[in-house]
Amino acid sequence: MVRDMLTEVFDLLKADNVLKLVKIKSFERSESLLDDQTSIVILPITAPKQSTFGSDTALSKKFLYQIEVESTSRLECKDLQRRIEKQLEKIGFYQNDAGFERFDRDTGRYLDARTFRGLSDIYEDY
Repeated sequence: MVRDMLTEVFDLLKADNVLKLVKIKSFERSESLLDDQTSIVILPITAPKQSTFGSDTALSKKFLYQIEVESTSRLECKDLQRRIEKQLEKIGFYQNDAGFERFDRDTGRYLDARTFRGLSDIYEDY
């Protein structure tokens, strides 16, 4: 059976005692959340790509995700992103150069978006 890295990242974030209290969703922020509620969005930047070749066969997959934290508190965004970073390090995902910070006047929320790159283990089926 094929494994799903997006689900594994979601479950990993939910394993943290603080992150599990925040609404985490993939692809887009939940429309049911109030403007002042904090959220985390996991957004695949690319589809999984073949990586680590041997004998003309791809042995692993490369993943690139953007993880967005939205909150009315800029410092809460920073704290949550640090926790996310620590969780992702457990599976060999590390922050990439891309990302941004901004304030949305319409919603009154700060957005801290960071990208993380990682590889599957060799011979794992993703």
